[in-house]
Amino acid sequence: MTAFTTTRLPHLQRARPTHLKINRRKRRRGGKRQVLRCILAVSICLCWSPSFAEQKILRSSDMTELIGINTHMNYTDGAYANVENVIRDLKFLGIHHVRDGLPGTESQPALQGRDALARMTRENIRLNFIFPSGWTTTSIAWLRVLETQVPGAIASVEGYNEINNFPPTFEGQTGAAAAKAGQKSLYASIKTDPVLKHLPVIDMTGFEMIRDLLFSYGTTLTGYADVMNVHIYPQNGGQPATWVTPARPENYRHLEADLPKVLTEFGYSSKAESKQGFIGVDDLTQAKGVLNGIFDAARSGYKKVYLYELLDEKPDPNMQSLEFHFGLFTFANEPKPAAKAIKNLTDILARGNSTQSGVSNALTDPGSIKVDLDQPDLGTPTLWLILTRQDGSRLIAIWRETQFWDTATGRPLEAPPIRAVVSFGTKCAEIRGYDPLKSSDPGFVSSGSAAFLSVADHVQLVECIP
Repeated sequence: MTAFTTTRLPHLQRARPTHLKINRRKRRRGGKRQVLRCILAVSICLCWSPSFAEQKILRSSDMTELIGINTHMNYTDGAYANVENVIRDLKFLGIHHVRDGLPGTESQPALQGRDALARMTRENIRLNFIFPSGWTTTSIAWLRVLETQVPGAIASVEGYNEINNFPPTFEGQTGAAAAKAGQKSLYASIKTDPVLKHLPVIDMTGFEMIRDLLFSYGTTLTGYADVMNVHIYPQNGGQPATWVTPARPENYRHLEADLPKVLTEFGYSSKAESKQGFIGVDDLTQAKGVLNGIFDAARSGYKKVYLYELLDEKPDPNMQSLEFHFGLFTFANEPKPAAKAIKNLTDILARGNSTQSGVSNALTDPGSIKVDLDQPDLGTPTLWLILTRQDGSRLIAIWRETQFWDTATGRPLEAPPIRAVVSFGTKCAEIRGYDPLKSSDPGFVSSGSAAFLSVADHVQLVECIP
């Protein structure tokens, strides 16, 4: 269903060349796979100035809603065969948004996947369905039944997945022409359906990679999609902020309207490697990268980030295959550090959101919050984000994206932290500091109007309870 790829990046100031390796697979019957590879040369840059990147304000509940995850419920020959494990894992994470393929055939795996996805909707899990090549009105009818039986079960629908790797066919057409015609037909089918017409239609992926001059939306997505869509897999074991930025994705740069954007695949493999290109890292670095990527997506204006993926699909005890280690859980269904970090994060975010009235606005103005560094680093910015709760408390997420993987040795790196002072501009009855990599409980508790902390290479949170 899903294929590894990366988004192309805009050419910005002080660009430096890098090679992005695209390496994803196509599932066949019987579990056989076809690996597709290509090399794309692009230019990227680190052009942060000043040392603080622009921060913004979000509700903590919206931060939780931002996070989704990819599953493969029609893969019945591996870890996804146990739907009850999948549901337990999602509850453990505190995530209830899932991206998966629309079961488009009557094969046994597709039928089992269809049943599993329907089962998940009864657990308050909301689905984004990717439309496969060969979808028909029967596919639309099944969605209509699902949405009727469980209103709100479908969060959105999405066009073809990575047409550069998996060229679709549509009504006798192939390649780019089929992709464009199929996306337009999908949009019309959803928007004219009395039950499904409210659903956002997310654009297909991969069209920016096919280099077909006949394929272009021009200046509008009208009639094709409501939402821009990208896949991003950081290269060379790099931090995500270089790729996940506030800029409009390059493949949509000609659009006149600034539409919502989603990141439907993002992640790191935990197969540690020592080379350049599309490589894996160790478990802890995977956790840091995933955690930082979620917050980079939030501060960059993405409406959703679907992590890739929930489970390691197949057993691979000798660590031979990169593709079998993208999961937040192992094949044996044990949570990796990334899963524990997300659980800790969603637990922290959930606190203080039960109060609907009496909300203080004392810290709503970001100008009242200051972050001062002992030794500002112009090369690596300090990133921060303000999260508001219904009970009036505020969380400041703060982190730096220093290099955390050595491609020469295939080992993690950890730069010395920078000492910072977070000033809230008002007296806090209690100040709590959290490190989601370690716990959902505060690592320190104090009071006053400011907190002292060491800013590391991953997201930490400081809370002020007014």
